[in-house]
Amino acid sequence: MTHDPANLTRRGALLTGAASLGMLMPALSQAQSTAGYPNKTVRWVVPTSTGAGTDFAGRTFAQIASEAWKQSLVVENRAGASGMLGLDFVAGAAPDGYTLLFFSVSQFIDATLLNKYTFEAGKDFTPISMLATTPLLLVAHSDVQVSTVPQLVAKAKANPKALSYSSGGSGGLTHLAMEVFLNKAGIEVLHVPYKGSGPAVIDLLSNVVQLSFSTPPAVVQHVKSGRLKALAVTTTTRSPLLPDVPTFAELGYPSVSTTSWYGVAGPPNLPADLAEMISRTFATATRSGPLREKLVSSGIDPVLSTPAEMARTLRAEREQLQAIVKSIGFKKD
Repeated sequence: MTHDPANLTRRGALLTGAASLGMLMPALSQAQSTAGYPNKTVRWVVPTSTGAGTDFAGRTFAQIASEAWKQSLVVENRAGASGMLGLDFVAGAAPDGYTLLFFSVSQFIDATLLNKYTFEAGKDFTPISMLATTPLLLVAHSDVQVSTVPQLVAKAKANPKALSYSSGGSGGLTHLAMEVFLNKAGIEVLHVPYKGSGPAVIDLLSNVVQLSFSTPPAVVQHVKSGRLKALAVTTTTRSPLLPDVPTFAELGYPSVSTTSWYGVAGPPNLPADLAEMISRTFATATRSGPLREKLVSSGIDPVLSTPAEMARTLRAEREQLQAIVKSIGFKKD
């Protein structure tokens, strides 16, 4: 069998062209994923009830993105199952950037405890950016006859389980933070879990429960009005919002240092360039302006990251969480 050299040359050229096109297609696909984005409404899923601290932060960041993109972001509160309903919805959405998840460390903790989601890039979700951090405050109803942590510890030791505390859900951050404190203080307080921090704060204000850990946006106005007492803050330094409130470290509880954070993620297999573009939008839009000041004045500190940085943070957080859970025997009720 003979071969025409000219035909072989043409065939080689076609194969080379096809290979080049194959290498070019992913780049073209990625370029197309950001072209004109977003050109329609973006669904911004917040897996908590309205009125919660996460809801406040989520709506503020949605407004930041909406103004930056000149496009509507519709906030969808999908509470239930400790936030897993919202996570499930986003995990099954199309990876086109038009369904995004705004979530907090509470949903991350619950998913980790359930072994439901690991937040690995390309597996469960696509990490986009860490957005902010905020401390937790230990607060008590104004009628409780304690004004300091030492007084609380003494009262709880004298009357075990006479006091109760609310959390935003069994297995969430406020539940974990309180159990770490109770373990270190050697006291017993009854746990009353709620479906979100909003209802948890409502019953605290009504004195149905006497104690709670909460983020500043949810309770600081009630502390300033005198309806609640702030006993301690989880950060290493005092909060400028409540400079008279001591840190747990000052009071001899350095391990009670749990803070909340907020982040944004997309469905699995969101194109990398689209995730980077969304991350850059938040990094640029939150450098200054009235919405940044709104966050800061509420005790929320914008801390932006790249998708890769967020992925590394989530891995480190999971390892730290597993160590804490093991050390105190923490589990969902």
